[in-house]
Amino acid sequence: MRIFKSVDEKLKEIGFNKICEDKYGAQYERYNTKYNYWQRVDIWHKASGRHILQSYDRDSIDENKIGNTCVGLTGYEMKLFLKKMKKLGLYSKTAVIEE
Repeated sequence: MRIFKSVDEKLKEIGFNKICEDKYGAQYERYNTKYNYWQRVDIWHKASGRHILQSYDRDSIDENKIGNTCVGLTGYEMKLFLKKMKKLGLYSKTAVIEE
C-alpha cells in the first residue's frame, strides 16, 4: 500500500484527466457540469525559458480568433500544477517583464 499519491492521482481526484505528457509539457481537461464547459490546463515549454501554465475554456474563442476565455484555478489546483511543472523541469523563476 502506498502512503503518498502522485500529482496526477491528486489531479484525477479533483476531476482533471491527463490528455498528454512529454518533455515539452502536459495537458489536462475536466468537465464543469454546473456551467457546461470543458476546462483545459496546459503546461508548455517555451524556448525563452519562460515556461507557461494556462487554464482556459477549450471551446470558447474570442471573435478575432486569437484567444480563449481564461478559467481561474483555486490555490490547491495551482499548487498541484506547479508541482507538476517542477516535476517536468518546466518551472521557471524568471519573471516576464516587458519594457
